[in-house]
Amino acid sequence: MWQQKPDYAHHMEKHDGEGWLVNRDEQLVIRIKPDKPTQHAQFVLVSTYRLRQPLGNPIREQRMLRHLGIEMWLQLQKVGWSRFR
Repeated sequence: MWQQKPDYAHHMEKHDGEGWLVNRDEQLVIRIKPDKPTQHAQFVLVSTYRLRQPLGNPIREQRMLRHLGIEMWLQLQKVGWSRFR
C-alpha cells in the first residue's frame, strides 16, 4: 500500500546546529550536526563517542544526507535513545 513520505522541510535546524543522543545501555553518545552543503544536497555529520568524561575523539564519523540524518534521529529515539545535554 502506498504511504506518503514524511516532509523533512518542516524539521528546522537548531540555532546552535547540533543534537546529541545517548544510549546508556550501550554506553554510546551520538552527535548529529550540519555539515557543509554542496550545490545539490545538504549533509549532516554523525559522530559516535563512548560515554565517559571527557568524551574525547569520536570512535566513528559518518557524513550522510540531511533527510537520512533526520530519519536516523527519529528512529533512534523510538528504540530507546534519549536526548543528551
